Amino acid sequence: MRTGRAAITLLRYRPGLFLLTILFRGADDLVPFLTGLVMKAFFDALTGDAQAGFTPWTLVALFIAVEVGDRIALFGSALVWPRWWYAIESLLRKNLMAALLKVRTPRRISSASGEVTNRFRDDVGTVVRYLERYIHLWGNLVFAALAIVWMARINIVITFVTVIPSIIVVIIIDAARKYIHQYRAAQRVATAQATNFINEMFQAVLAIKVATMESNVISYFRELNDARRKSTLIDNLFEQMLRSINQNLGNIATGVILILVAERMKSGDFTVGDIALFMAYVGEVARSGSLLGTVMTHHARAQISFGRMEGVVDGMSSSALAQHSPVYLGGDTPTVPVPVKSEGDQLRELTVKGLTYRYEESENGIHEIDMQIPSGSFVVVTGRIGSGKSTLLRALLGVLPKESGEIRWNTELVTDAQSFFVPPRSAYTPQVPRLFSEPLKDNILMGLPDDPEALKQAIRLGVMEDDLPTLEDGLDTIVGPRGVKLSGGQIQRAAATRMFVRPAELYVFDDLSSALDVETEQVLWDRVFEARRSTCLVVSHRRPALRRADKIIVLKDGRVEGDGTLDELLASCEEMQRLWQGSAEG
Repeated sequence: MRTGRAAITLLRYRPGLFLLTILFRGADDLVPFLTGLVMKAFFDALTGDAQAGFTPWTLVALFIAVEVGDRIALFGSALVWPRWWYAIESLLRKNLMAALLKVRTPRRISSASGEVTNRFRDDVGTVVRYLERYIHLWGNLVFAALAIVWMARINIVITFVTVIPSIIVVIIIDAARKYIHQYRAAQRVATAQATNFINEMFQAVLAIKVATMESNVISYFRELNDARRKSTLIDNLFEQMLRSINQNLGNIATGVILILVAERMKSGDFTVGDIALFMAYVGEVARSGSLLGTVMTHHARAQISFGRMEGVVDGMSSSALAQHSPVYLGGDTPTVPVPVKSEGDQLRELTVKGLTYRYEESENGIHEIDMQIPSGSFVVVTGRIGSGKSTLLRALLGVLPKESGEIRWNTELVTDAQSFFVPPRSAYTPQVPRLFSEPLKDNILMGLPDDPEALKQAIRLGVMEDDLPTLEDGLDTIVGPRGVKLSGGQIQRAAATRMFVRPAELYVFDDLSSALDVETEQVLWDRVFEARRSTCLVVSHRRPALRRADKIIVLKDGRVEGDGTLDELLASCEEMQRLWQGSAEG
């Protein structure tokens, strides 16, 4: 979808607010036309050139009425315009966020989080400012048309001179469009490089300190900021230059017109009211012409912004960005639907055949994985670092797109694992859980209704009941960005609690106990087994989990090296023997 079509789609999102804004802003833009007519009639009345009708005092009252009406229109615009603005901004950001949440390789996004943030903030703002130009455009074009017709009735030659600046502006902006694209794209790239480096710098603070590279990092950051400053300066300077051309052409034309009008007054062809009308209209008509140039400039910038937002997610188009969907700017937000388990959601057996996923430009990944997980079983996936354990879970759950293989829930073929493996079918705790800078309780519930009994049970399963009294405000404690106020073990147990509060048929743990001490881990598995009514698929290399496993799947180089109980594997699988010995030494 081209920028123009995407703009039309967005303008149709809130047509009532858009039309009301045009109505109020248009009324404000038409006020100079009425003011010019009143001023002409007023001065003609004072000089005796007016036709019979209004007296000067009547015209003064009419002028006041026009100005009061203008203020009412501006007040109406202030009521509806922000609602339209924020609705369009929210829609763009919502669609962009929805696309991000569907990305199968989120690490590429997280590594460029600074750049992505700029696209949510700056590029969305650029698109909405471009759309706003159309609100001003319609009223100004109507004004310009009426003013030109009225001036032409007085003198067509001078009126033609009034229109010339608008034509020149359009020609200049069209010629400069290539440079608008070039300078704006360069500014956005330089900004992205600087913000991405900030993200990388904060993520690698310890490495930078260990290597004593603080001065080098700051020096490079200064270079990036300098490049950003220069590109921003060039972009803004070019924009101001075009704006200056627009305004000064109008000012020059105004001066020429006033000279021509003065000559006409000497010959008696112009009344005082005529010159008052021209003085009221000329600047506004020139401004209307410059607005055309401004729309063209913003159109070019909006093209860059649409392209950048589309680039956040591979295959995303501007039509997806502009797709209509509800946004909630006032009142209560809709409640999050609670998953209700149906008979088809109950798990009897999960079957995986030939599951394969390889990372880009690499043979690393998983290859031809077969496994069967009966209902109610406790299955542990183990292996050395890099053997493919986490990759297996992520490919199974649809976080990574499988290359081949099939997954069956009972006998049903799972065609879209990403949308299928969600509560009430499945719940998942990743190896590195993410928490938001919100109260701990909100991080656990994540939109679910507050059920004190279910929350209490989940906290017990997550072995968090002893941690709550040590936190500043208990469950209401703000955990900070990524849970910085919690320890590593507390973060993992909070994530486990978040999983347990969602009743599911299949619980998937990716190395949940890696940040837990042995005693806490033992308590956690005891409680899981004590209350277990679901199937568990666990990645772990630690003995408490391995001893409890109904079945162990041993991975090596992305392939199944062994499959069976602990005793069977210790007797027949060399890789399991090495892992068991390694865990003992650890």
